[in-house]
Amino acid sequence: MPAGSPFFARIKRDVLAIMASVPPGRLVTFRDIGAHLDVVPRHPAYILATLDPIEAGQVPWHRAVNEAGQLDRPKTDDTGASQRALLEAEGHLIAPDGRILDLAQRLVEVASLPHGIPVQRRPADAPKAPARKRKPAAR
Repeated sequence: MPAGSPFFARIKRDVLAIMASVPPGRLVTFRDIGAHLDVVPRHPAYILATLDPIEAGQVPWHRAVNEAGQLDRPKTDDTGASQRALLEAEGHLIAPDGRILDLAQRLVEVASLPHGIPVQRRPADAPKAPARKRKPAAR
């Protein structure tokens, strides 16, 4: 998905709208966002990881986590506050290793949020992306 493409722009707009609708103290996963938009979880994760400082200050990006509820890489907002600090300020319990201990109680279904984006589904006859060639493993 090229970053300058109309498809990328639509997905980014939708991801930002979904995130703007996640209330304080609640969480969504990249997988659930991806399922709602019919894209791989990597796309919403990439979009949220690469927000510019203005976007990061306007969207609660810190409320999206991986499916395991693990804070994997240090992320900060435009003021330098870490994802961990932002989540703890909203009352989340986070283990020293970065696991969100109250994940199950805090998850919210993307479809239940008031973002106005319908569940996306590709038409059955839509072309599939060509399989990517994998490089042989280095020995």
